[in-house]
Amino acid sequence: MSRMYELLKELAGRPEPWSVCTIEELWTRPHLAQQMLNHHLSQESDHSSRRLGEIRRIVEWLDRQLDFAGKRVIDLGCGPGLYTQPMAERGASVTGVDFSEHSLDYARRHDEHGVDYLLADYLEDPLPSGFDIATLVYYDYCALAPDRRRLLLSRIHSLLNSGGHLVLELYGPGAFDAVGESLEIERRLMGGFFAPGDYIGFHKTDVYEEEHVSLDRFAIIEPAASWQIYNWCQYYSPETASAELADAGFMVSAMTGGLDGAKLAPDSKTLGVIAEK
Repeated sequence: MSRMYELLKELAGRPEPWSVCTIEELWTRPHLAQQMLNHHLSQESDHSSRRLGEIRRIVEWLDRQLDFAGKRVIDLGCGPGLYTQPMAERGASVTGVDFSEHSLDYARRHDEHGVDYLLADYLEDPLPSGFDIATLVYYDYCALAPDRRRLLLSRIHSLLNSGGHLVLELYGPGAFDAVGESLEIERRLMGGFFAPGDYIGFHKTDVYEEEHVSLDRFAIIEPAASWQIYNWCQYYSPETASAELADAGFMVSAMTGGLDGAKLAPDSKTLGVIAEK
């Protein structure tokens, strides 16, 4: 009973921004890892990744900007290879990096273009260098704490050739305007996403106005265990995105309302960024 009280007391509070990190939990718990892969591959929604037609539109636009043919590309957080394959189709030599064995197993089984898939944590493990282009798509960058973002940008800078490009996808001002605080309690929250058996799920959203950060916190209470997932998100304006990249030695060469070339607007929900080393 006291453990339940402590969990609910913790859930009722507001943790300091970025004070807890559980990113790996989504990809290392066996049931969650399979669910994440299923959601990435789903063609019914864009919750975890985009549908294949939209991915191809993005890769086509990036190809027009960067010309993949003959370039060495590293796709960080490549997941099941949804972006690596169409980039390789356009003549790039692609390396995909991810720490999810589930996702890389799928990517390797469905590889048709000789992509090199590397099981690694791009924040911690050794990475190859000599790349012309580094990509980090679908807002993965926004889930990292400030010190982790600085570390990652430094690592990307070192693995890129002089004049190489970084492709980033960030949450923009319109996305922050749309987020709001909420609390949801449901048996088998999200249709059994979090565990194969019975559980009660709490989903709480906190918004940190000054920091332009939100937290989606999931507390999962199973009959014999309870645990939490913290999903932090950083939101950007064109100015804050450019400044953060400049501090790491990158100069923004293109910023749009999405990596499909959509026009940038004050209320853009997405910032598509191409920055040069």
